[in-house]
Amino acid sequence: MQFLLLLPLLASTGLASAAVFGSPVTHVKRDSWGGSVSLGPTKSTIINAVTTLIPGTAPSTQNGELFLWPGMSNGTGDLVQTTLESWPDNSWCGATTGQWCVRASVFGYFGQLDGTASPVSGTDKVRIEYNLESDGQTWKQTVTNAETGALLSTYSRASGPYMTGYGTGTECDNSCTGTIAPQQYLDTTITLASADTTFGSTISTAQSATYSGLESSEGGKVWKIATINILSMS
Repeated sequence: MQFLLLLPLLASTGLASAAVFGSPVTHVKRDSWGGSVSLGPTKSTIINAVTTLIPGTAPSTQNGELFLWPGMSNGTGDLVQTTLESWPDNSWCGATTGQWCVRASVFGYFGQLDGTASPVSGTDKVRIEYNLESDGQTWKQTVTNAETGALLSTYSRASGPYMTGYGTGTECDNSCTGTIAPQQYLDTTITLASADTTFGSTISTAQSATYSGLESSEGGKVWKIATINILSMS
């Protein structure tokens, strides 16, 4: 299945991600998408991407499966996506009512591969970093609490050096209960292998999502978005 990078196109193309092969449920129905902001494709390739997500309170009850994620892909290969997840029963990661389960994850032809999971609260600042390792093939995902430094999840997989786009996703599957609070992504920073002065012009939004503070440095090699705001679905 071909992956399209720009998040507004995901629903129409049926891009599979966290819910399709995720646990604890093995099959779900793709329903709808919330707001998103995305960048790409770049004329270069991405070598590092980092953001801090404040997820807002998760629904107290859940009819289906709800996922929040910043995703990165090259349009045809693996989708690197740390996911914040709301299932009908989130006790599998130790979460209580109103909390999310977070885990580093990769989706591809092989299905969904995940790191260990941790519970996070709606006011937590969840720092999510994707880094291309020195072998030029392996992407390491590191998920931490931005304020305490506590490690929440990590996962590494050789997904190749050719990542060209990055975007946020709010994914609602199997008639899910949608988000009840807005999400905010802070200090999203994307570092390219080489300068691409046109990368900023590829930015796209959907479902009334907004962003502010888009800027570049190092001649177009480093791109930063100060804030991304995603409205609640309710």
